Amino acid sequence: MPTMRAAIVNADFAPRPGYKLTEAEMRTRKVREGSKVWKNPKLVLRTDYPVPEPKPDEVLIRVKAVGICGSDIHFLETDSEGYIIYPGLTRFPVVIGHEFSGVVEKVGAAVKTLKPGDMVTSEEMFWCGECDACRSVDFNHCTRLNDPADLEYGELGFTHDGAMADYVVVKAKYVWKIDSLLEAYKSEERAFEAGSLVEPTSVAYHAMFTRAGGFKPGSYVVVWGAGPIGLAAIS
Repeated sequence: MPTMRAAIVNADFAPRPGYKLTEAEMRTRKVREGSKVWKNPKLVLRTDYPVPEPKPDEVLIRVKAVGICGSDIHFLETDSEGYIIYPGLTRFPVVIGHEFSGVVEKVGAAVKTLKPGDMVTSEEMFWCGECDACRSVDFNHCTRLNDPADLEYGELGFTHDGAMADYVVVKAKYVWKIDSLLEAYKSEERAFEAGSLVEPTSVAYHAMFTRAGGFKPGSYVVVWGAGPIGLAAIS
């Protein structure tokens, strides 16, 4: 079996005293509040991690650029008791990394919209597209994404192996072509670097325009923090 390099976070499954997990969380270890459950995190760098094989509706992507999100760091930061400080949906062990770009290496038998060689990036949230939240275009509240019993849906690099590796597998419906970035930047390296910023830039855009309704020229706005998302907001 082909192998690859991968950065993996693992931690002890040790629910805090008094914190009640659901039966599904106990069974699948896909937990809603990571900071209440995961203790003593470790980063493991492997060179023998199996290269994933795409299912019929998936694509295998050769990673060309990947960013380090604050969430990735929070997986490894701990409080005084050794629990991770990241408070959200998690399932360890997992290959981290969700801000990335790459080249399609292989496509599943049912994939018609992508082909090997395409420059792409991917959404971070794996939504079902069928629940009430998804049908209201509120994908981050997808019922199945947030359901501990459902291991098909979740988040790239949080509950599903992410892109801090040589290869990553993603369903085709979450993958977006970014070939136009090559036309804009005239360099593959710069185009892939820009492609890895699509996810955090989308977060800024969604917050300012989709959720907040935007603002008029001449308006005063406050951007809290100057990380990648904050910089995207002011650019």
